[in-house]
Amino acid sequence: MRHYPTAPTHLTGNRVADVRHVSVGEYRTEAHVHDEYMFLLPRTGQLVVNIESNVSPLRVAPMSFVMVPPQCMHDTHGYKSEQEHFAVYIAKDFVTHCERKAGQRLARAKIAIQTVPQPLLQVIRLAADTRYRNNNELGLYRKELTDQMVAASCIEAGLASAALPAGGIDARRELVSDICSYLDATLDQPISLDRVANEFGTSRRTLTRTFRDVTGETIVDYQSRQRVRRAALLLQTRQVTVVAAAAAVGIDSPSYLAQLFRKYGEPLPRSFKKI
Repeated sequence: MRHYPTAPTHLTGNRVADVRHVSVGEYRTEAHVHDEYMFLLPRTGQLVVNIESNVSPLRVAPMSFVMVPPQCMHDTHGYKSEQEHFAVYIAKDFVTHCERKAGQRLARAKIAIQTVPQPLLQVIRLAADTRYRNNNELGLYRKELTDQMVAASCIEAGLASAALPAGGIDARRELVSDICSYLDATLDQPISLDRVANEFGTSRRTLTRTFRDVTGETIVDYQSRQRVRRAALLLQTRQVTVVAAAAAVGIDSPSYLAQLFRKYGEPLPRSFKKI
């Protein structure tokens, strides 16, 4: 496992926030502190975070985040060969400013894993897109504004999560909901169980058991049923052929798509008769 270097300060000049995309697998940091707040948001793989205020390590998976306050001793490591995450560094004064605007304070006594809400997910995607923009003066200014928006969204997410009552979140149902969204967005691809497990930082066994316990069906059955529904909608358009509809939902054989229609009780569209 490789050593990943760290620094106490990540903000220079008048910058109040910096969003960094880290793509390093199988790494570990030494125990260290930051002068700024740090929000960690895994994109692929799972991050293990040891924090001095917590008894046990935190295992932070995609679609979740953790906040580390300034001068809080911690170390992190990622144990997968292919791993990505975003590290958002935020100046203390900016956090105080946002807390004052919200009339709330971030929880600092004990650090907890929190779910990434949709608004934060959207600005993180915007930040990822901004990384590939031109590095001219306007491009750098755009990145600075984007970083500030990500920082404000991180603080807002931290405040909103802290305000939820204890036990108010069914973490497994939220995880399965996120998995379903991921599966729905990738119906046109041959997604394996191993890939889904890796995407959400869990084992294949835990993934399949959790999904079945919450939904009452397997991931494969869910994918197949959703593919049938999507294909049925596509085939309501006259311009879409059976071959095109099958390809749009990741199925090579129209005859296999017809089998799925029968299996899940969907009436066969007339266009199947033209195959």
